[in-house]
Amino acid sequence: MSTAPEPRTAFDIETINAEIPDDEEFDMKNSEHVEMFCICAAYQPEPAKPVDYEVFFREDSSPEAELDVIEETVQWLESKPGHTLLTYNGNSFDIPHLEERARIAAETIDRRFNVPERVESFLKGTGSVDLYPCVTDALGEKVQFEEACERFEIRVPETPLDEYEMGIDPIPQRPTYKGIEPVFKGCDVPVVGERYLKLADVGATDTLVFQEMRAALDHYATTDVTPLFELADRVPIVDAAN
Repeated sequence: MSTAPEPRTAFDIETINAEIPDDEEFDMKNSEHVEMFCICAAYQPEPAKPVDYEVFFREDSSPEAELDVIEETVQWLESKPGHTLLTYNGNSFDIPHLEERARIAAETIDRRFNVPERVESFLKGTGSVDLYPCVTDALGEKVQFEEACERFEIRVPETPLDEYEMGIDPIPQRPTYKGIEPVFKGCDVPVVGERYLKLADVGATDTLVFQEMRAALDHYATTDVTPLFELADRVPIVDAAN
């Protein structure tokens, strides 16, 4: 007798850079050096079925807003029946930052400690599958998410910069090795995200620039998550479940 496919969830975080002391070198793995900006969460009832997803944006630069986006994401994921949570490099990046940024933000305002507790409880009750080591094992080398999808012939839509009137060009602020390709990249999120929050802080959310930023960020964040389900179907899951 065959077992019915189980529903699955997935998520990916997008971060901005936090203010750090001048004598400290920026470390993307240090939760004191980054802040949560937006999170895309997704759900698939079974393989090959349509993926339901939502992007949760931080509404301003306050720690309360950071806690809000974390809590809203966990609440959305908790509402889905999936018991498997897919990520790509989540064990080293997304999951630790989700937990730590919830704790840091709650400690900053000295309240709402139920949020980090809720995050911890959710993660403990969910089987996390990080596809990064699975892809590494299958290919015999470490590759970024976009390349992993390409190698397994999974289409990931690009987010062309020239299709959005964001009023800011992130390309000159990229590290040289990230190239000058005119499509939205992960390294562009801090640049655009920080500008987005500055506009939100002064109530400029109805402006064209703000709305275009949100649309570009929403599209990019979604393309970092929805392909995870197809990737999970094509890659052997090896020693990746927690």
